[in-house]
Amino acid sequence: MLDDGKPELRFSANCPTEAAMVDRIIETKYDIGLSAGRNRLLDAGETPIVVFTDDDHLVTEQTKLVDLVKTLNRYHDLDLLAALSNQQERPKLMRVDGKTLRIPRGHYRQRGSIRWCHYVGNCFVAYRDILQAIRWDESLKVEEHWDFFWRCKIAGVYVACDIDHSFRHEHVDPPGYIRQRPQFLKAALRKHGLEKVIWR
Repeated sequence: MLDDGKPELRFSANCPTEAAMVDRIIETKYDIGLSAGRNRLLDAGETPIVVFTDDDHLVTEQTKLVDLVKTLNRYHDLDLLAALSNQQERPKLMRVDGKTLRIPRGHYRQRGSIRWCHYVGNCFVAYRDILQAIRWDESLKVEEHWDFFWRCKIAGVYVACDIDHSFRHEHVDPPGYIRQRPQFLKAALRKHGLEKVIWR
C-alpha cells in the first residue's frame, strides 16, 4: 500500500488497527499523484501478478479474487483482467476520430463472462512485467487512466473485463480533494495530439 496523503490524514496514524494488517505501507511526500504512486508500487513488489485497486475498493465474495487471478493465468491472450466496480465500470473501446478520442462502452470479443476491450476500471489483476513496460505517466496526476489504457492499446496489451467479478466501491473524496484539474487533461491531450475526449 502507498500513502501520499496529508500528514494529518495518514492511514497508519488514523487507522492503526487496519494498518497493522497491511504487509507494507510506503509513505511518500504529500500528493505525488496516482501515476507516481502506482509506479512506486510496481517497483517495490516482486510477484509476477499484481492486484491494483483504488483505496476505496473493497474485496468481497463477489470479487472472487482467486478465480480472477486463475482466469488471467489460464488464457494466453490476457495481460490485464479487470473486475467490475459496484457492478459498473463496464468494458469500453477506444478509437481516435480526427482529433477526438472516443471511449464508448463495448468490447471486441467475448468468451463466457470475459469481454476483451481497450479500457477498464481501476480494479484489475495484471502481469507485473507488462505494467512495468507501459508504466503510468508521472506528469499526469489525474487524467492518467485513459492515457494509460490508450498506450496499452497502442502497445498491443490484451485487456479484458470479467463481468462475473465485482469489487465493492465506497467512494469518499478526502477533505480538500480536487477531482477536476484541467491542466492535466490539457497536458494529456497535447501529448497525444488530441483536442478532446468523449465518453461515448
